[in-house]
Amino acid sequence: MRTVLAFAVLSLFPMRVSAQDHPSFVQGFGGLRMMSAPGIASSVGGSVGVGLTPNIQAIGEVGRLGNVLPSTINTVLAFTPVDFRVSALYGEGGIRLTTDSRRHASAYVEALAGMTRLSSTFGGVGSPATNALVNTALRFVNTTDRVAGFGSGVVLQRGPFVATGGYRFSRIFANDAFAALLTGGNLDVNEVRVGVGVRF
Repeated sequence: MRTVLAFAVLSLFPMRVSAQDHPSFVQGFGGLRMMSAPGIASSVGGSVGVGLTPNIQAIGEVGRLGNVLPSTINTVLAFTPVDFRVSALYGEGGIRLTTDSRRHASAYVEALAGMTRLSSTFGGVGSPATNALVNTALRFVNTTDRVAGFGSGVVLQRGPFVATGGYRFSRIFANDAFAALLTGGNLDVNEVRVGVGVRF
């Protein structure tokens, strides 16, 4: 009986070390995009990471970018009663590299790619019925496009808890006619992000 018990304990020990050396995590995040006007647009989402090595994690992320229009367009719209926004619901996957995932504080860089759904909303002008009609028509120009992201920052962890803070650049390859009319092509988003979660 003691032999069986000792074998069971020893068999669990390498798994514990492996989990510490290859940490995984689940995290929620929020982001702030600084623009010239009207001020700040937010993002929100969640991510999961699976440790491949002590310094490499495979990550997946889903989220929503509140407004991906360029700051120049938002500046112009700020001087009008028109409320026009283009939001993006996206999913991405990629790789995160960390300096040392076993320390309480470490640096990271990450690269991701995936797909996003662009949705336009209009308001502020005309009657509610007119705005509803315009928004119904805008659904026909909503598109699904490719998206890629690059980020860097710091990871703070203690026990099972983990927090991140850093920078994220996202590019939406919206090369359809509607996006070209508004922006001339791609939509770029620069954000400051923070996240909290648990590791296992």
